[in-house]
Amino acid sequence: MKEMEGKTCLITGATSGIGSSAALKLSDMGADICFIARSHEKAKKLGEKIFKISGKEPLSIIADLSSQEGIRRAAEEFIQSNKPIDVLLNNAGIMSLKRNVTVDGFEEVFAVNHLAYYSLTLRLLDRILESSPARIVNVASGAHSFIERMNFDDLNSENSFKTMQVYGQSKLANILFTKKLSNLIKSKGVTVNCLHPGFVSTSLGTQNKSIIGNLLFNLARPFARTSEKGAETPVYLCSSPEVSAISGEYFFDCKIKKTSEGAQNLSDADKLWEVSSELTGISYP
Repeated sequence: MKEMEGKTCLITGATSGIGSSAALKLSDMGADICFIARSHEKAKKLGEKIFKISGKEPLSIIADLSSQEGIRRAAEEFIQSNKPIDVLLNNAGIMSLKRNVTVDGFEEVFAVNHLAYYSLTLRLLDRILESSPARIVNVASGAHSFIERMNFDDLNSENSFKTMQVYGQSKLANILFTKKLSNLIKSKGVTVNCLHPGFVSTSLGTQNKSIIGNLLFNLARPFARTSEKGAETPVYLCSSPEVSAISGEYFFDCKIKKTSEGAQNLSDADKLWEVSSELTGISYP
């Protein structure tokens, strides 16, 4: 029997890069794959690859995770499928060279990289808790250390927009969210961990149209690890019995790593939770 046989994994950002590699690996390990994608065409291609590996049709949900309404619909569609969630892998993320605003009026990087993790997870939390023992895995980044602490006075980057600071803040938010949620549900049979996948050659940042920006991304690619290598830690956290009782931690290369001091600030984690609740209109408990 394969290690993930009988387990259902829901993955965001699964049609390219780390998410795609993780979906294919988990499928090969026997998992039933469900994923949320923005593109019908990319979803179809991934579905065909998963079917070729496993002989099982994945559930694909088309949604725009920069939109709170899109997240709500995606969560409802999944819940209506009556499937369990043994693993939720929050992986979808973006990087941008200029400030963009979502339909909800949020700065796009913060909306996709943090608010989508928060909103989707909480909308699915009852199903995850019902599926216990279960796991929530959040793809963060070592970029969280680019900033000292969350800047609650400018979460939407209206006063200043610097690409790596904005991205770093969204990844810091992933870690604070992980720690807060882990504390809230620590007695309920669901673990919550996050990770740094390493600098991976993926489509992250390719939505940028700037010639200089694209040139910088392309120059950096030869020094990047492959998406398969980047997927190793997410797959490990989704599947390994070694971490079945570990929660609230930050991993790199399948090992617990220390975060920046800003990522250990529990009062900031509490405040981020409160702000996220106000911005999305949902909370727990």
